[in-house]
Amino acid sequence: MNKEIIILVSLWLIAIFCLLTFIPKANRRLAQITFLFAQTFSWIYEYFQVRHELIEFPFREFKNATMMSFSLHFVIFPTFAVFFILLYPTKKNFKWITIYYLLYGSTLPSLVFILEKYTSLIHYKNWNFIFAYIVNLIALYIVKKFVFWFNKGIVY
Repeated sequence: MNKEIIILVSLWLIAIFCLLTFIPKANRRLAQITFLFAQTFSWIYEYFQVRHELIEFPFREFKNATMMSFSLHFVIFPTFAVFFILLYPTKKNFKWITIYYLLYGSTLPSLVFILEKYTSLIHYKNWNFIFAYIVNLIALYIVKKFVFWFNKGIVY
């Protein structure tokens, strides 16, 4: 079996396991809106990246349908964003929130960097780790702003 398929299946299983196991029942609505918005947002910025030839995905799940990676931006990033929101330190000071952003912001680009280096799941053309890190921080910030704004109107 191809190592890319093994990696994608493993990432899917880990994401599904984490979403079903570690999200409290009281936070499922918040997790759902976070997951859906993160999917939407990641589709937009992944489309921009592929369209402007910043990155390419040599190994894709749907080769004839799209030039984008389905798993990395429609499952992995949204799952990552769900846990970013659920664990967000709302009652901490600016220093702890900054550290939280820096740690969370570096985790996903580090994983993608490893995937880029050792697999054919992703290939940086005019892109690098620093751009990925900055875009990931911005993406997480936008997801947080939307979810916190959306969550103000929800009555539990």
